[in-house]
Amino acid sequence: MVRFYMFRKLFLGLILIFMVGCASVPASLQTTTKNPITDLHVITEHPTVMQHQEVRLGGIIASIKNEAKQTRIEIVALPLTSDGRPLLHSKPQGRFIANVPGFLDPIEYAKGRLLTVVGQYTGTEKGKVGQYDYTFPVVTVTGEQIWQVQQQIQMEAPMRFNRCIGFNCGFWGDDYFMPPFGIEGRVVDRVVM
Repeated sequence: MVRFYMFRKLFLGLILIFMVGCASVPASLQTTTKNPITDLHVITEHPTVMQHQEVRLGGIIASIKNEAKQTRIEIVALPLTSDGRPLLHSKPQGRFIANVPGFLDPIEYAKGRLLTVVGQYTGTEKGKVGQYDYTFPVVTVTGEQIWQVQQQIQMEAPMRFNRCIGFNCGFWGDDYFMPPFGIEGRVVDRVVM
């Protein structure tokens, strides 16, 4: 019985360590400031005040264009997790332009892919979304991270019993019985590197 509880505590401890390790920002998205701007609404509401501030923004690539010395990417901004991953199925915050020095392959950075960038907000640029006139915030990029979307199956089991009464008890007694029925699964989308 003691071994079971020791194993259980060790298992929970390892899960906590793994979860904390997963929450760190990738090296490509590190910033020099402690709290970069991560909400596009803050920039669009105060465009002149926020100029030359460090940002971490991301979302879905809407278009990509390679120019002579840089690549211009139009991104539909989504809210980000604490480690910089775009939140799928969230309401878009608007659009912005990310100017990345050098060449980026349009196949790797294709329309519909998820991308997070860090850099400096440098102002706005007039443009169009379809026939609609639009003012794009512009970011000069110093780092970027492209993300993958993986579908995973998430299994969910019913709650375990805290006290075991009657024939439902498992071999180890209290808090061990888990019935073989009632386990449900669902497909979820996860954003990964």
